[in-house]
Amino acid sequence: MPERIVSTVRGNETTMAVDKADNDTFVVIKCATDINMSSELEQLEANCYGGNEILISGNDPIPAFTLNGIVKEYPSAQKAANVSGNDLEDWHLSKEPKDFKYARGMTGDRVRKFKGFVSAYGEAGTANGLQTYSATISAMHKIEIEEAP
Repeated sequence: MPERIVSTVRGNETTMAVDKADNDTFVVIKCATDINMSSELEQLEANCYGGNEILISGNDPIPAFTLNGIVKEYPSAQKAANVSGNDLEDWHLSKEPKDFKYARGMTGDRVRKFKGFVSAYGEAGTANGLQTYSATISAMHKIEIEEAP
C-alpha cells in the first residue's frame, strides 16, 4: 500500500471489501456510492428508590454499515473480481456470513475488520435513471481495528 504523505479528509478513498470466495482475498465493492457506519452502546436504565441513572451495558457495540450503490452486471469472466448488487442480494437471501473490511487504502490508516451478514437489501430505479441498491451489513461481533500495512 502507498504511504500517506499529506493529511486527508475521509471521502472517496474509503471502501468496503468482502472476502467473496472465502479464501482471504478481499474484493472492493466498487459500485458503492456511499457507505455509512453506525454503532451504539447499549444503555441500561436503573430506576431505584434513590433516583434514576443511565448505565452503559457490558455488551460490546456491534456496528451496522449501510451501502448504497449502482446495480452493475458483470460478464462471467469478471464476476470473481467484482461485487455486484446481485452478490449482496444472494448473501442476504442465503443468510451467508462473510468477512468484511471497511478501510482506506494507505499505510497506517484504520482498517475495521468484521464478520457480518447482509441483513437488508433493496433496489430502486426509474425509467430514465440508474438502477440502485441499498444494503445493510450487520456485524456479528465486535469489530477488530488495525492499521493498514
